[in-house]
Amino acid sequence: MKAFDVLIRGLAMGAADVVPGVSGGTVALLTGIYQRLLDAIHAIGPQAVVAWKNHGAKAAWKTIDGPFLLTLFAGIGLSIVSLSKLVLWGLDQHPMLVWSGFFGLVLASLPLIWRKVKQPTLAHRICLYAGIAIGAGLTFISPASQELTATLAFSSGFIAICAMILPGISGSFILILLGVYESILTAIHDRDLLLIASFSAGALAGLLSFARFLRWCFQQAPNVMLSLMTGFIAGSLIKVYPYHGLDSNLPLWPNHADFDSMSWEQHAGVFVAALVGIGIVALLNSQTKQQ
Repeated sequence: MKAFDVLIRGLAMGAADVVPGVSGGTVALLTGIYQRLLDAIHAIGPQAVVAWKNHGAKAAWKTIDGPFLLTLFAGIGLSIVSLSKLVLWGLDQHPMLVWSGFFGLVLASLPLIWRKVKQPTLAHRICLYAGIAIGAGLTFISPASQELTATLAFSSGFIAICAMILPGISGSFILILLGVYESILTAIHDRDLLLIASFSAGALAGLLSFARFLRWCFQQAPNVMLSLMTGFIAGSLIKVYPYHGLDSNLPLWPNHADFDSMSWEQHAGVFVAALVGIGIVALLNSQTKQQ
């Protein structure tokens, strides 16, 4: 895979991680780099140390798939820094269009990921339904509100990164539940180096530990994990559903007064934005098949 292709996937993962309700892990799984990402992170440790001692730094860099990780995380970081303001502006000014675009993206990814489950059994379907229940249940938890400190930033980074690399569970939404989402984005915008360093250290610690656990799970029961991932992603649809009440986070259905009061242009915009999201998934999937 070319460096440019990896960078584009990193940019997409970063954009997804900024939006509450969308997981960068979903993008990684959808674009075919998820297993490679877990393998590369897993290699950071004893494998890399042995390669360094026996063959030098160049061998260690190759062992951890250094060019891939560097390019991918450069894309993620660049996307988070550059798109965070844009995404927040979109959520503030045109929330239905933004949510609808991500709704289409998440919806279109479901059959592609479920298709990876080989010969689904009853146990796999039970895991699917359990994943849906967990993913949906997280969306109804009331968010907290806390003052951000260096210690809280570290723990928030540790927890959030675990969610970010887990398809279907939004790291940004976890930050909202912890009550630090806006504070983290503000720290990034204001270049608060202490909070950024604390959050990054926590994220690094979580990444190196949780990624190993995920890799082991996928090695032991790949179909079970894919079933759970599909369920998590399906459950997250509630969070990114574009039609929500004005005074609540509950979904609106076509017979609701707020739904009926919208103009046809607003409904058309929601529909087109969803199609754009679906189109992005189709494009990413077609590029993945060609590689």
